[in-house]
Amino acid sequence: MTTAFIVNSVAADRHGGRWRRVLGHIAGAGHRPDDVRMTTRYGEATRLAREAVDQGCRRLVAVGGDGTVNEVLNGLFEDGVPLDGSVALGIVPLGSGCDLARTLGITADSSPALHPHSPHRLVKMDVGRVDFTDLEGRPRTRLFMNMTDVGAGGLVVEKAERAPAVLGRRPNYVWGIMAAALFYRARKVRIAVDGGQPMEMAIRNTIVANGRYFGRGFLAAPEAILDDGLFDIVNIGDFGTLEAVWNVPKLRRGAHLDHPKVSHCRGRRVLVESDERVLLEMDGDLVGTLPAACEVIPAAINVIAKLQGVSHGRPAC
Repeated sequence: MTTAFIVNSVAADRHGGRWRRVLGHIAGAGHRPDDVRMTTRYGEATRLAREAVDQGCRRLVAVGGDGTVNEVLNGLFEDGVPLDGSVALGIVPLGSGCDLARTLGITADSSPALHPHSPHRLVKMDVGRVDFTDLEGRPRTRLFMNMTDVGAGGLVVEKAERAPAVLGRRPNYVWGIMAAALFYRARKVRIAVDGGQPMEMAIRNTIVANGRYFGRGFLAAPEAILDDGLFDIVNIGDFGTLEAVWNVPKLRRGAHLDHPKVSHCRGRRVLVESDERVLLEMDGDLVGTLPAACEVIPAAINVIAKLQGVSHGRPAC
């Protein structure tokens, strides 16, 4: 089986010690140097993944954070359909934003994608498809594996990217979350789940989740399951400034679902619209604005997973 490792070069430079260990695992498994393909710019992992499939690779390993995994994922599909249903995706978390890996319970050293002869399994995981408006006002379609976030999440990403680099990526994200809690004003949106009657509400965030974590370790959707054919939809309502700051620790540990200003449901299709400009963040990247139509593609991709660590499906509520 031919394998290609799609590596985020920025993450490799920033986390040199871990990257050298990953390289050691790659070489130890008998892979050639040309099996490793380094990105040189944002978005390039999508092209590299598509080229690898065209060249006959049937195992692709994304080495980086959630954004790298997202780019590789989008390179494996065309119009929501896999280019090759036999391709398996491996994940080696290398970076500060590795929330999907947290749900999977893997680290850079323990990833089964680096240890092909160790016990592992292929899990057919769901993928989310989103039709939205990009930051230039154009209609776009993009896939995600972890989650997409409407509202304050886009401001978090924006603030984190503009914070001084000397702080480090994780402190920058904490700052972004605190800044959003302090300054973000709830937006009025209309949310329809599975074609139902739109619900009008003021939200700080609407989180459409396949995985459980976002924002570098915040347990946003603690009950989400990666292979149940459903999104977990978490609406965080119109918190006041002090109330929002006070509840940030509850969001981090996943204790927010019982708050009276938080609602939670599950569904296969979610439409979010607004008369205001509302930001859309996906797998850690600020990608656009509303309206956004999200749909689950069940069992869409084979993911190399540990023997244990991924929960199985359940019926909708």
